[in-house]
Amino acid sequence: MRFIKKFFKWFFIIVFLFLIVVNVAIVVTGRYYIYKGVANTYLKGHIRPTIYDLKVFNNRKVVAGVPQPWGEHKNLGKLTLSSEERDLLERLNTASFLVLHNDTIIYEEYWDEHSVNMLGNSFSMAKSVVSILIGVAVEEGKIKSLDEPVANYLPEFEDEKKNITIRHVLTMSTGLSWSESYISPFCDVAELYYDTDDRDLACNRRTIEEGPGEIFRYKSGDTQVLMYILAEATGKNVSEYASEKLWKPMGAESDAWWSLAGDENSTEKAFCCLYATSRDFLRLGKLVNHRGNWNGQQLVSEAYMNEFCSLAPLKKGDGKPNNVYGFQYWIYTGMPFEVTYFRGMSGQYIISVPEKDLVIVRTGSGTDPNWQNTDEVKDDALEGHYQELPNYIAIGMNLRSQVGAK
Repeated sequence: MRFIKKFFKWFFIIVFLFLIVVNVAIVVTGRYYIYKGVANTYLKGHIRPTIYDLKVFNNRKVVAGVPQPWGEHKNLGKLTLSSEERDLLERLNTASFLVLHNDTIIYEEYWDEHSVNMLGNSFSMAKSVVSILIGVAVEEGKIKSLDEPVANYLPEFEDEKKNITIRHVLTMSTGLSWSESYISPFCDVAELYYDTDDRDLACNRRTIEEGPGEIFRYKSGDTQVLMYILAEATGKNVSEYASEKLWKPMGAESDAWWSLAGDENSTEKAFCCLYATSRDFLRLGKLVNHRGNWNGQQLVSEAYMNEFCSLAPLKKGDGKPNNVYGFQYWIYTGMPFEVTYFRGMSGQYIISVPEKDLVIVRTGSGTDPNWQNTDEVKDDALEGHYQELPNYIAIGMNLRSQVGAK
């Protein structure tokens, strides 16, 4: 009993001292946003943000117009998953899994609290939406060229950053400093998620670490820069522009919401945090499959969408050729047909397979990480992707075959 009392005494002393050290570090560094982060993750039983963070922030509506409901296959609700497929989806805490074939929903399932009308956080899938909107602005002539200096739009880039172009930002090859850890509360992306001074962090506080246009390094701060360019070029915030150029013409069935960095007059967190239903996320995959064309209306130029879906001619940080990324958009080369996708933290996916006229949406809170391409996964094509990706494609293909597609 004496040992137990002594153990708990020292345990609480150590925890108390640890909390003092952490609080001193927060105060000294001025990172007060960590308190908000802890309150909305650890104190709610989570280790990171969730797809249900909508009420944590102020939000701006992405207004829908006249809805264009999806067609539903006659066998919707009758197709089956194998036990292995269901085990995978449930082990990775899937919230929704939908498959679209020939513009018709052939499979749709929701788990736990999620439902057909529930909004979920896109996380970094929003980056690809911002990129598509850049393509729209180029087509409209509001942005003259992807090879223009960012300084033509943002005064923060008139100094040593003057050689950085919009193309560099699109391909995340700016060479600017940034920390993208999803574990450390002291990293830049955590600050960008929870703090309110987003423009200062994304534009002013970053320094040149390597030449622009050389190396692809994933940086959420680059997407924020794209948003500021878009706002300056169009005179509209990204929510307004997305509503006008995408959400309304695509016939979204529900309004979407984009989380804001601060109060209701602040800017969107464009690197993440577009909340929509899974059925409306399907629309983005269809738009990619048809290279920007929506039922005969070209919403984004085909030329831009071809680059959007192509590997940027860069090297990765390890010196190998970029084999994963285009214009803020992911490319998977491990199939005998084209596969590209929107991806967000914790396993948010919109997967496009144009040759098979297939779109797969998966949302939830789990992934099988494979950044190191371990001995267990001896597939070079998976390097830089997540291990579950080819499984989601395989499930979609299996369901497609069940409706008689070849």
